[in-house]
Amino acid sequence: MKILHYSLGLPPYRTGGLTKYSIDLMISQVEAGHSVNLLYPGQINPVIKKTKIKSNDSSNGILTFELINPLPIPLLGGITNPSIFMEKLKEQNAYHNFLSKLQPDIIHFHTLMGIHDEFLILAKSMGVKLIFSSHDYYGICPKVNLIDHFGNVCRDYDNGLKCETCNLNSYSLPLIYLMQSHLYKTLKNNKIVSKFKSNKKQRIKENTTHSSEENKGSQNQKSNGESFIQLRNYYLNMLNKMDKIHFNSEVSKQVYEQYLITKSDVISITHSDIKDNRVLKKYDKKIPLQIGFLGPIEKYKGFPLLRNSLINLLGEDEYNWHLHVYGNAENISLDKDREHITFYGKYEHKDLTNIFNKIDILVIPSIWKETFGFIGLEALSHGVPAIVSSYVGFKDLVKHNSTGLIVDPVEEQLSAAIKYAIHNRDEIKIWNSNICSEDFNSIMKNHHLLIEGLYDSVLGEKK
Repeated sequence: MKILHYSLGLPPYRTGGLTKYSIDLMISQVEAGHSVNLLYPGQINPVIKKTKIKSNDSSNGILTFELINPLPIPLLGGITNPSIFMEKLKEQNAYHNFLSKLQPDIIHFHTLMGIHDEFLILAKSMGVKLIFSSHDYYGICPKVNLIDHFGNVCRDYDNGLKCETCNLNSYSLPLIYLMQSHLYKTLKNNKIVSKFKSNKKQRIKENTTHSSEENKGSQNQKSNGESFIQLRNYYLNMLNKMDKIHFNSEVSKQVYEQYLITKSDVISITHSDIKDNRVLKKYDKKIPLQIGFLGPIEKYKGFPLLRNSLINLLGEDEYNWHLHVYGNAENISLDKDREHITFYGKYEHKDLTNIFNKIDILVIPSIWKETFGFIGLEALSHGVPAIVSSYVGFKDLVKHNSTGLIVDPVEEQLSAAIKYAIHNRDEIKIWNSNICSEDFNSIMKNHHLLIEGLYDSVLGEKK
């Protein structure tokens, strides 16, 4: 089978769960004997505006192609001028020549960032089948995660006006162009550049609420809401061209299906570093319950919710717990919980075994509709039970009251779940045992066969 993937690019230029999953899936497909190709959005050349596709060196048996002068790539930075992100392709020779020469059986999209709608129209006209994997909510939400400027779940975008407010302090086009350049590839991990990006994100966070209030109070300001409606429709039209959508969880499926009706399959994802590291653990109620939280301590990830829930337990004289926090770049000021929380800073994947050996239970308290959540799968692969927000896609792999708990992201439920774990170590031990005794199928060599079956279903082939 000849497969073309469209993704953001290759490490170390592009990182994150989307990149990790797509590259590991491609490598697995190469090992299975398929012809695998990658097209990714590359640099924007404002002098030579012509769109073209450049063949690059192969990587792990994957033939790679760079799309020169794609549409802008906002990543997590937001969008200030929607019209720039849906400009029409001035000529289609690059796409036509590329697809005619490559002749893929199927194109697997992992993002819609940077690609023109004309590419999909042309592929469909040539009989190529299209599949999309739902790694985030880009296309529905310019900021990717459907979290508004106050840090709450966005349930009504107010005819585009809310998008306008949320994106007031987004990356400028010159900055986006710089981040797509070959120069940025070289400088990305430079300390000065990293500091600049960190400061930029902090300024966006600090200025968003202030700017949104100013925007709300301006009666004469020209609204850009209609442009955001057009942008959402632009991407929904692209999604409607897919022959099938691969949802990585029921959570992502429920969100997307509020906006479109499409053929879809739910298949939980994984990556090549997920191994079967499950071990039976000891749970001693005489010592504090060792709770783990791994990830950013931002509101959307639920850390403030978790902390408030634990402070509530202290108010109930529940002291027999300790929270271990990994992943944050800096500590925060603690109060009455200072003796109960330890911050460890950033971690690497190689540290995970030691981390999970240390904790009894993982908490994933996200308040955003997290499409999956690899850290939950990492815990599962080490035999660690989890208390998971009902908003987290990973909950598909949690059996409530058997391998963990699924709770709504509210303080009362989270406090009650942790209190239950504190007082029922024998039950937590059973959950650990259940995890260790079940079949472990969340490894890439199994997963790529499920994706291959998805391909076959749209190609009309029989396995």
